[in-house]
Amino acid sequence: MEDLIKLAQETKKLTALIVEDRKEDNELMQSFFGNLFKSLYSAYSGKEGLAIYKDKKPDVVITDLIMPDMDGLEMTAEIKKINEDQIIVVVSASDDIEKVTKTISLKVTSFVHKPIETKKLIDSMSNVVEKIKKNKTIETKSFTVTVPMDIYEMVNEAAKDERISKNGIIIRALKEHFKE
Repeated sequence: MEDLIKLAQETKKLTALIVEDRKEDNELMQSFFGNLFKSLYSAYSGKEGLAIYKDKKPDVVITDLIMPDMDGLEMTAEIKKINEDQIIVVVSASDDIEKVTKTISLKVTSFVHKPIETKKLIDSMSNVVEKIKKNKTIETKSFTVTVPMDIYEMVNEAAKDERISKNGIIIRALKEHFKE
């Protein structure tokens, strides 16, 4: 239970898309993941999932493999053409070695076998969160800030007092302002 609470603290900042053709499984996954993510989108086919992905650009895609219309592998391949670093978790009952091997070649983040064991799903999502954190750190952009001279002096003094960079002081102030 503690793992789930810790996980929810991290995932509440993220968005996710569930792509599952079986109505009962889709609703079950929505119920489980609905409490974990800031926003959760749902699709019943790969084609519908791809359309929602293009529109919403979720942080995480959770998909089944075997679906009508466009299967999970085709959808994953299309998503990877748009964003090769997209986090994709495959949740499937498929034992088809060729399909499972294909998921590896498409560089899916995780594969969870159905029937889903809650512990394995939590572990998988914890790994997803760590990967996203790592990617977000790498994505951090630099920018230039122009501040009035009196504020610059305050930042400069605070940086000296705390023995950190002026940028560190400004970043802390921005984080506090935006309550990240």
